[in-house]
Amino acid sequence: MYTRILISAAFFFVLSVPGWAQTDCSGEGNVVTCSFSKATNSAPAVTTGVYEFGSDGRLVVQFDTVLNDFTLTVTAVEVAAITNFDTSEFPADTVCVKYFGNGNQCVHYDFTGNSSGPNMVPVKNVDYKGLITLTLSYITSQTVNTPAFGHAPGDNAGAIYTENILTSYSAAPFCIECDPTMGGKVPNLSSVAAFDEPIHNASNFCGIAPPVFTQNPQGQKAQVEVNFKIVAGSDCGATGQRDKTATLSVSTTDNDGNIVFPPLKNVEGNKFHWNSKGGLNEYDISLDGLTTDQTYTITIFSNKFSPQTATFVAP
Repeated sequence: MYTRILISAAFFFVLSVPGWAQTDCSGEGNVVTCSFSKATNSAPAVTTGVYEFGSDGRLVVQFDTVLNDFTLTVTAVEVAAITNFDTSEFPADTVCVKYFGNGNQCVHYDFTGNSSGPNMVPVKNVDYKGLITLTLSYITSQTVNTPAFGHAPGDNAGAIYTENILTSYSAAPFCIECDPTMGGKVPNLSSVAAFDEPIHNASNFCGIAPPVFTQNPQGQKAQVEVNFKIVAGSDCGATGQRDKTATLSVSTTDNDGNIVFPPLKNVEGNKFHWNSKGGLNEYDISLDGLTTDQTYTITIFSNKFSPQTATFVAP
């Protein structure tokens, strides 16, 4: 059985997070404002804002490049449910994630600012360039099925969630009061929220094999080979099935206890490949850029089973 370190709920009440290399955020309760600035001869650029909302979670907003100085305000709005989503993107029985500690309310995050975009948010190629990386952490006792990171392009109020921007995820399955963290990328800012999609046509998950380190030719750093097996019935001795929907994230914790997703070098595409002989779904993770002796968590998520985890220590 694989386990991961659970972060205490107390970390959500820290008002500043030096590990994210950001400064100049202010506010309390459900409204927080951060300042972003371009690089100058006397100071580096401020591209990251950490929005702390206590029991309403933490949202980290990171711009690739800041072209002009601006402020960005995030408002965390508690609601009993979120139903304004596009059923062609999200299954009809999708639900929002209810947070532990705020009365089991869902939360959506709205953006405003002092720039010229809709809701006065910063404008791409005017105030910033590149994509915006969003990282959302929260505590929930809700059973994890298929995580989704909803984005509602357009105005904040009443906008329809039409995009699942999830690119990374970290959480232990079926864990009470755990701290899931999800990441995604957007070209511009509108409301976001954590969703949970149901599992349809579920497969029986038969486990993740212990990660195996393999040497690359030509003196390159080793890779980590990860594989898992799913079957149609209850017998894990049966022939394995291919899962074309499965993907994988690698996460770790920084010095302040925050879950972070280190950038990974693409080895063989961003999906599992199929080992027909062994009946296994396999993925090779490059160790380039990972820190020696650091513990990393692998999270595999799919629409056929709940998220599953394993850990490894980078050699």
